[in-house]
Parts: sequence; structure tokens; C-alpha cells
Amino acid sequence: MEIQEFVKKTELVPLAELTTLAATRGAFGDDVLAGYKTQIELRNAEAQKVLDTATAANRDTLLASEQRAYDGQVRERDAILGLQRAIEQRTDTRAFVPESQRGTLEKKRKSGLFGLELRALKESAAPGSVIAPDEWSANFFDKLSAESVAIKSGIRVVRTLRDVLHVPRIDADPEANWTAEAATITPSDPAYTDIPATPRKLASLVVVSNELIADSNPDVISLLEKQMTRALALKLDLGVFEGSGVVPEIRGLKNTPGITTTPLGAVPTNFDPFAAAITTLESNNATATAIVTSPEAWGALMVLKEGAASNKPILSESVSQEAARRVYGVPVFITSQLTAGDAYVYDGSQVVLVVRQDTTIAVDSSRLFNSDQSEVRAIMRADLAVPNPLAVVHLTGLVAAMATKKAPRT
Repeated sequence: MEIQEFVKKTELVPLAELTTLAATRGAFGDDVLAGYKTQIELRNAEAQKVLDTATAANRDTLLASEQRAYDGQVRERDAILGLQRAIEQRTDTRAFVPESQRGTLEKKRKSGLFGLELRALKESAAPGSVIAPDEWSANFFDKLSAESVAIKSGIRVVRTLRDVLHVPRIDADPEANWTAEAATITPSDPAYTDIPATPRKLASLVVVSNELIADSNPDVISLLEKQMTRALALKLDLGVFEGSGVVPEIRGLKNTPGITTTPLGAVPTNFDPFAAAITTLESNNATATAIVTSPEAWGALMVLKEGAASNKPILSESVSQEAARRVYGVPVFITSQLTAGDAYVYDGSQVVLVVRQDTTIAVDSSRLFNSDQSEVRAIMRADLAVPNPLAVVHLTGLVAAMATKKAPRT
């Protein structure tokens, strides 16, 4: 597709064509940016249509087909945002840099954050305008997901554009009865309770010297990305498992009404508490898909021996081999964000992380201009909903009082 044809488009253009067009050196300028903005708005509108269809049908959740359609539009929108930013940078370069210097600046831009500080500010000349680096924003949520134990454990992640998403909790199933031929079928209704999920803001802000960025680049940027990813992931895990529910903090599993909490009277000498927890889930029509423990609890399980007269660990063939991170076939995940000695056994399909905004990164060098510093901000919005609390078992007291020091949870 030619650029002149694209800028006149008012209907959806396939993502593949938009990607090809963005790679064209001649794709720059306000008219091209406006065209990509139109494509973003069209994807937003298509995603909203899916939500509106569900609302019109008096449904608070999406059908599987609707969820796929919604996710597809959101993914395309996010991809186009990345393409738009690339074109925006190309536009800035051509607007401000002499022809003789473009090659040098392009190389500098590709090297990291420092090269991103120059911007045309065509949409707004006001202080505080920011840039989201493409190499971060495009996959930052994926990196956070890889760091977050809660997400890795297999809980459901549902994305929404709404301020509040209503998740139905099943309180009672409809009944089924043997019925004679031609006889009237006795109707029965399932019982539901509405669980409102209100995504709350989780944010991190870092101030960094422009001199450090310039002199250390790209090492300091790689380090900063890892640090911010880890900080958000740890705080998200703390919220998912132990959040108080006192605004602005989300309510975690520990404080969710209706879950099964089992305090152990003594430090276990076997895996019976986990067998009982798995049985509890099965009794409530749930399947244990994950076990999450504190490091201290996992340490206590690793030293359990096959018998009183044996030094052979139950979880491994010998102390020279890594302990299998499975208990009764259920994968085990470990996080420092649990109270020492705690563990959770749950059905990941019954624990829902509602994400309104994937993690976004913004860089601003205007507010601290007089001190030659930049601010890097990361934000995501999420909440936790548990449609079936009986699909979660909380075990406490897996270890005795710890004599060793533990770093405070962040």
C-alpha cells in the first residue's frame, strides 16, 4: 500500500500491511501518524463492540469466541502503538537533525534511553510530554509475567477496558433429574454472586542521571529494566497472595472470604497436609493445578526423609540432586512474598487476575530538566477475583518460628 493511499484510509487496515508500511523509510510526518492513530482508534472501537455486545445480552463475562475477538483487537492495537512510536521517532529525527548528522543520531537512538529524549512535541508543547520506549513497552508485561510467581503458577489473566469488571461466582449449580418421556422437565436455576473487580494502580518511579545514561548505556538501561520488572512482579505477587483489600491495595487470597485455611498444629513430618488440601479441592469440584510456598516452607519439605532411620530425602534421589518441585504431581512454585511457613494449593482456573492496563513504561526528561535528570515510570492496573473460594486452600505453620533473618518484603 502506498503512503498516499494509507493516509486517506478510514477503515481497518490489516496489521501486516501496517507493519510493512512502518518499515518504509518514507513513513513519517503528521499525516502518517494521524493514519496510525485512526487505526488504533478503530481497534479500540472493535474491542468496545465486543464488550457492548456482552452488556446488551446482560452478561458480565465474555463468551470464549468474544474473548478471542477482544484479545485479538487489543493485541493489534498494542502492536500498532509500537509502530506509531517508531514513526514518531523517525519524524522527530527528520524534523530536528541536519542531514549530515542523521546517521550519528540514529545510531545513538538505537543504543538506548538517551537517544529517546529528543521529541518534536507536535501533539503537545506542554512540559511533561513523555515517550514509551518501544523495546520496553512492547513486551514488558511478558517479562513481568515471567517474573511473577502468581502468573507463572497458571492463574487466569483477563484483560478489560472497563473501570470495573463483574466476575460471576457460582454459588449453586442447576439440578439435573431423571425424567419420564413426555413428562414436564422440572426447571432449576443456578445461583450466582456478582464479584466486582476494580483494577488498582501499581506503579514504580525511578530518577536517573542523564550523564549516567549517556556514559553507561546500554548497561544501566538493561539493569533498570530488570529492576523495575522485578519490583512490580514482587509487589504484584504480594498483593495476589496477601493483599489486605484496603484501597489502593488489592485483596489477596489470604483475605478472600470463603477460602479454606488450615493451620497446622505442628511442623509436618510428611506430605499429608497437601494430600488433604488436594482432596478438599476435589470435593468442591476443583482440581489442584498449583502449589505456592514460601522459601521457608519449601526448605522444610526438602529435608523430609523417607523414614526415621533414613537420610534419603523424599523429594530427590540424593542430596546431590535437585528436589523435584512437584507434590503428588502438582507443580510447586516458590515466592518470598508469602508469610514464612505458608503455602497455597489452588485451582488456577478459579483465581482470576483482571488486568485493565498492561505494564507501560514512560520516560520524561522535562520535569527535572534543570538537574539534567530523567524519570522512568512503570504503571499497571490489576485486581484479583476468586469466583470459587473453595478452590483455594491456605496452609499455615509449615515451619517453626525462624531464627534466621529474612529480608523485608517489598
